[in-house]
Amino acid sequence: MAGVAPDERVVCVDALTAAPAMGATAEVEFAAAVEAEGRRLYALALSILGDPHEAEDAVQDTFAQAWRDWAALNDPARRRAWLATICVRTTLRLRRRLRARWHHAPVPEEHPDPRQRNGDDLDLVRACRLLSPQQRSVVALHYVYGFSLDECAQVMGCRAGTVRPHLHRALLKLREAYGDG
Repeated sequence: MAGVAPDERVVCVDALTAAPAMGATAEVEFAAAVEAEGRRLYALALSILGDPHEAEDAVQDTFAQAWRDWAALNDPARRRAWLATICVRTTLRLRRRLRARWHHAPVPEEHPDPRQRNGDDLDLVRACRLLSPQQRSVVALHYVYGFSLDECAQVMGCRAGTVRPHLHRALLKLREAYGDG
C-alpha cells in the first residue's frame, strides 16, 4: 500500500469480495465508519508499529476483519471501541510476525539511540522504539487516546493486572532514555 495517503480509505478488495453480502444500509454504515475512523486507527497502528507502511497494512486488515464481522456488531454505539480493539489486536499480531525481521535488522545510522542524544533534543518516536509492542500499545491507548487502564486491558485482550506492569515498565524505559530516571 506504499504511496497511499493515510487519509484515503483503504479496504482490502479481496476481503470485501470474499465476505458475505451486506444490505445497502450496512454498506453505507461501513463506509461512514471507514471515513470517520480511518485516520484515528492509522495513528493508533503507527504509534504501535512505528512504520507508516506497516500501519497502513494493519488498518487495511482491521477494516477487512470489520467488514467480515460487521453483522456481529451488537451495539453500534460501541463501534469506535470495537474498531480500536480490532486494530490493536491486528497490529500486535502483525508486530509479532515482523518481530524476527525487525529484531535482527541493524539499527540504521540516521536513527541513533535516544539515550545518546545531544542537549534537549527529545525524540519520543525514537524512544518508543525501545518499548515492546504491548508497552507501546498501552502508552498510546492510555496517554494518547485517553483510555482507562481497564479499557486498555479490554482493547488489548488481557487483564488490567497485566496492563499496569506494561505501562510501568514503559514509563521506566522512557525515563531512562531521557535521563529522568
